[in-house]
Amino acid sequence: MTDEIPSSPRPHALRRIPSAVSLVGFMGAGKTTVGRALAAKLGWRFVDLDDLIQARDGRTVPEIFQQSGESLFRGLERQLLDEVVRSSQSGRSVLSLGGGAFIDNTNQQLLRENGIPAVFLDAPAEELFRRCEDPAVVRPLRSDRERFSALYEQRRPAYLNAGLCIQTAGREIASIVDEIIARLGLDTQRGACR
Repeated sequence: MTDEIPSSPRPHALRRIPSAVSLVGFMGAGKTTVGRALAAKLGWRFVDLDDLIQARDGRTVPEIFQQSGESLFRGLERQLLDEVVRSSQSGRSVLSLGGGAFIDNTNQQLLRENGIPAVFLDAPAEELFRRCEDPAVVRPLRSDRERFSALYEQRRPAYLNAGLCIQTAGREIASIVDEIIARLGLDTQRGACR
């Protein structure tokens, strides 16, 4: 007879507290609106990557696209996301990424490696197109409905690489925010995991 030592149950892996949350998705998905509301509810800072690009470059996003092209814009986007994520700026922040930022595999990997969950805000292309109709907001890649839908379909598989997908069609902002908080296990009292 051998004396066997019962194996002790493995301790549950401690869940890492996200230092930030990133919102990704197509134009019109609500990344800025939901992001501001989520940051306010958590008591975190809101960081809009497009705003940082404009502040750094001194031009609006449409001006950068028009004067220097999408390639230069994507390079600025990648560089600033890297700076934000690797600096203390990302701590306790909700990051709103531009519609094309998460398409870049380097950006996806950067978020993963730094433990920043990506939340894909999704809705049908028709609804996204309607949300983008505000003439006061210039969107360089919003042209006609067919091209808009084709670009959405082209990008959607990359967005689905996000760890969390939230359907936003016909929903109130507060409901979307509450779902993100619940599904990520965030605590609105401390902004940490439960």
